[in-house]
Amino acid sequence: MSAREGLRLGIALVGLVSLAGPLRAVGSMAPEDSAPLILHYPGPGAGPLAAPTTGPLLLPSAPAELRHLAIGFNDLGGQLRLHLRPSWAVEGRFLTGSASSDMGQVHANVFGVRGYRFFEERRPWRLYAGVEGDYVHTSIRSVDTTGNSNSIATLSGFGETSGYALGAFGGVECRFWKRWAIDLDIGPYMIGLQEKVTHVSGSTLDFVANTAINVYLF
Repeated sequence: MSAREGLRLGIALVGLVSLAGPLRAVGSMAPEDSAPLILHYPGPGAGPLAAPTTGPLLLPSAPAELRHLAIGFNDLGGQLRLHLRPSWAVEGRFLTGSASSDMGQVHANVFGVRGYRFFEERRPWRLYAGVEGDYVHTSIRSVDTTGNSNSIATLSGFGETSGYALGAFGGVECRFWKRWAIDLDIGPYMIGLQEKVTHVSGSTLDFVANTAINVYLF
């Protein structure tokens, strides 16, 4: 495998890793008996009239929504989401994965940050959109150079790449239970990597799907 072929494999692996009722009135205003209502005008010595008092109006309070902090999981890693406002949130995430190649086992780590804009909820669905930026690192473990001892793959650090992934996405949050929700989204991502030894670089544009199960803590 050449350095450029290894780089293309790393980019492909990074793409795979990222595939991660109305209120009731209180009381009654109707009189208890059917006696006629008689009005009396105040006499000359009467004091000023005081405003009628009925006491505070008590309304039933709705339970607070759990939409502040959530921890998420998928088959490639995890994430931590903080809602700054009901419609805005930020999230930190970590993803990891491996794939086999003719040179050895390719391993990738992705550290990223997401920004979310949530739209009006129509239970149990809530649409959202956002942007993401990631730091990407890949490496080849147990490089196989059998029969080619002079291969560039024997150099220390060969196959180690680093770079970025930038993208936008749109999706839906499905909240069927009070604390549990499922996220599904997809969007275009630009992924760019550079190999450490040969300094060969490359980039690609790909559509990446993400799924996660979120647990709202409070």
